[in-house]
Amino acid sequence: MITLKIKSTWQGKVGIRDRYVQQALDEKKGLEISCQSEIMVIPAEEVQRKIVAKSDRPFKDKFGEGYHYLIYFNWKPLVNQTKLF
Repeated sequence: MITLKIKSTWQGKVGIRDRYVQQALDEKKGLEISCQSEIMVIPAEEVQRKIVAKSDRPFKDKFGEGYHYLIYFNWKPLVNQTKLF
C-alpha cells in the first residue's frame, strides 16, 4: 500500500502526482490517501479504473526538478465509526 497525505480536495476530487499512481500500478499496490482526519483506500486492482481525470498540462515540481501531472480520483473517504461506551 502506498500511503499519501494531501492537504485539500478540489470539487470532490483529490489530485495525486502521476509518479505515485504509476508506482502503484507498476508494483500492483493500492493507494491510501489521507486528507485532514479522513482516509480513502483504493485497492491495487481498482487504481486504474478509479482514475477520473488527468491534468491538461504538467506542473513544475515545488520540491525538486522537473514536472509532473496530477491524476484525479473522486474523494470517497471511509466512514468513521465510533465505539459506544
